[in-house]
Amino acid sequence: MVQELRNDDAGRYLVTTATGSHYLLDLTARTVQRVMATTASLIEYLDVGFSQLRRDGETLELLMLESCSVGSPARYWLQIRDDHIVTLRTTSPVVGILALDQLEA
Repeated sequence: MVQELRNDDAGRYLVTTATGSHYLLDLTARTVQRVMATTASLIEYLDVGFSQLRRDGETLELLMLESCSVGSPARYWLQIRDDHIVTLRTTSPVVGILALDQLEA
């Protein structure tokens, strides 16, 4: 399992957060897609419930990966809004990063 991703990395990754949400990151294509949690959160996050965010399930432009490491919240700069104002999305702590390209090889 990968422990950390950097903005200049390449490849496709599945990032899982403590709330159970999944982020499909394609660092080569510079895109991200969030899939809302469908399972219960880890114990520390039981009180948050399930949250739907704007444009969940859509592939969005990843402008910059500020941080993404196991044990800390990930921070993604995204193009979400139609008026082109950049959005900073911060996740709950990352609990897993899986390299998808290695699975397909």
